[in-house]
Amino acid sequence: MNQFIKYMIVLFISMTGVFAVASATEAAQIGIGTEQKIVQNPLELERQAMEREAEQKRQREAQLAEEKRRAAEQAKREAERAKRVAEEEAEREAKQAAEKAAKEAEAARAEKEEAKAEAAPSARPVSMKVATNVLQVESTAYTNDAADNGSYNGRVLTATGHDVTDSIYYNGMRIIAVDPSVIPLGSVVHLEGIGDAIALDTGGRIKGNIVDLLVDTKDEAIQWGRRHIQVTIN
Repeated sequence: MNQFIKYMIVLFISMTGVFAVASATEAAQIGIGTEQKIVQNPLELERQAMEREAEQKRQREAQLAEEKRRAAEQAKREAERAKRVAEEEAEREAKQAAEKAAKEAEAARAEKEEAKAEAAPSARPVSMKVATNVLQVESTAYTNDAADNGSYNGRVLTATGHDVTDSIYYNGMRIIAVDPSVIPLGSVVHLEGIGDAIALDTGGRIKGNIVDLLVDTKDEAIQWGRRHIQVTIN
């Protein structure tokens, strides 16, 4: 009897184990089937499709943004190049205009100088007149400074047209300004304290018995001052 009870207990335990294994196997199969059903779920597939579409959209937008950036950079480079070309063209035109204006100014200056030269008194031969008069005169002095005498094309000329810009002598003789009604132009005279001189110039203030001696500097003219000297007209 006891053996029968033991046999039944063992059989019961064995059957319980078989049922437990079967239940576990079925549960595993159900789990696998459930997992397969989740993978194949249409909602999941739609979600994945939406994610792919969103990613593709982001890529397209990024590509479009890159294309716009490149187009903007290209437009900027073209604008800068056009600006440089315009500046160079403007500079070239300004330079040409300046050169043209300079040429016109130079032509006008040359024309003005030519007109002044034509209006300037021409030098005429000096006639060496011989006389034997002795005069008591008042003498002053002046310089060959263009600011005091005026000039023609930058040269200082006497009333007879002799150029005294660089020299106060004529053939080794000093030059004087005179009143032609007293001492004729071209006359060779002897100035007391100076030596031989020649009358080649006149002056607005040289009237009567006055002679004006040409000197190098204003200091010499001031030092000479006003003197009463004897003039011998040869």
